[in-house]
Amino acid sequence: MKVVIIGCGWLGQQLAADLIMQGHQVYGSRRSVSALVHFPVGITGFLLDLNSAASDKDSIMPILHDAVVICAITPGRDQRQQHYITALQQLAGLATAAGSRQLIHFSSTGIYQGLQGEVDETAQLQIEEPRVSLLWQGEQALQQFQPALTLRLAGLMGPGRHPGRFTAGKELPDATAPINMLHSADIIAAVKLLLGATPCSGVFNLSCPLTIIRQDFYQQAAVSAGKTPAIFANDSGGGRKVNAEKFVRQFNFSYRFATASDALAYCN
Repeated sequence: MKVVIIGCGWLGQQLAADLIMQGHQVYGSRRSVSALVHFPVGITGFLLDLNSAASDKDSIMPILHDAVVICAITPGRDQRQQHYITALQQLAGLATAAGSRQLIHFSSTGIYQGLQGEVDETAQLQIEEPRVSLLWQGEQALQQFQPALTLRLAGLMGPGRHPGRFTAGKELPDATAPINMLHSADIIAAVKLLLGATPCSGVFNLSCPLTIIRQDFYQQAAVSAGKTPAIFANDSGGGRKVNAEKFVRQFNFSYRFATASDALAYCN
């Protein structure tokens, strides 16, 4: 199967390497020539800047034709980056014009910002929050292509991305809030399952099915990484738990890591 990963960065390259080993024909896009140099062996890299008028978008039409297109473009941390929405609108249009087979979008459970307690895909979003609005508009842009499936990913961890290193010695809030962080291996397994189920559509959460208390998790993460534990200065008593049962039920999916702490040993 032809798979095209748009925005083939940390997660996309892991996914590409696995899919290549499975015999898929994999393409990956980056916005600079230097970024293409570090691609895994076997992936066909190409330049694409969806926000640049100078980018030769016509040249990628044959690549997108009859392909499963995976959008791994991240919105960044700047909530005003409207170029993210424009890029996804451009991608939906290109996939439609090229006759792509399927679109899979990596969104974020950050879309539930501002909510408390257990949340699932039916939750009423706080659209007035800038970050929520950005993510929601991005999802809507890609759903202009059909069939499109959105995976709302929890916080990511995996090779080279150890949560114990990012939080070492820092002061963190919400000691008893639940943690649903997700290892990249489970994302890759989910995508491979979806490739066998195309065409498919809908919006699905993807996060560790069992939660662990925030303070306990980051203490374990620090020990695993050999770093100084984070300090928890206060506890709001709130937080949210992401319910990801919908994807499990619909696709008969099994997580490799039931909790984020189970995945810590596989992040070095």
